[in-house]
Amino acid sequence: LDRLDAGLEGRLTLVSAPAGFGKTTLVADWLDARGGGAWLSLDEADSEPGRFLVYVITALRTVAPTVGGEALTLTETSQRPEHEPVLTALLNDLDDDHNPIVLVLDDFHTIDSRPVDAAVTFLLEHAPSNLHVVITTREDPRLPLARLRARGQLTELRASDLRFTGEEAAAFLNGSMELALTAVDVARLE
Repeated sequence: LDRLDAGLEGRLTLVSAPAGFGKTTLVADWLDARGGGAWLSLDEADSEPGRFLVYVITALRTVAPTVGGEALTLTETSQRPEHEPVLTALLNDLDDDHNPIVLVLDDFHTIDSRPVDAAVTFLLEHAPSNLHVVITTREDPRLPLARLRARGQLTELRASDLRFTGEEAAAFLNGSMELALTAVDVARLE
């Protein structure tokens, strides 16, 4: 949770680990403790760029209702909206809003679209300082992670960060779950 908080100083927090590591639960609990944010749960159908853009705008409007009007109009006036003018209009609105906003893109691994990757890259590279993006995924996305990392704009949480240590496993199993397991049993379960 502390690392998620610290990550707000950059543009992107990447939570990447296999299924079952609690990525979504961690980010949802953190976001709830912060008072909320914009949440977009993705699936394969969201790989269509126009649909993706509309969903991002709609998610952001749940926390900043005055943003995205022009951006939505741009998506409606074209069967294949270009991401740059749409996102430029959206980012200008977000910059004018000034309130800190967290946008979560959950299950990003379901997206298989170079145009969506390009749109997210544009979003990250041009985001105003009040916008922070959190991506949960089972695999690293095709985004300029090395560039963001080099600029100090990327916070990463990986499987090793989400996995219980021996002490944490014992505290959970024997403390919270009240199982009274031996150290050997805890180690096996860990």
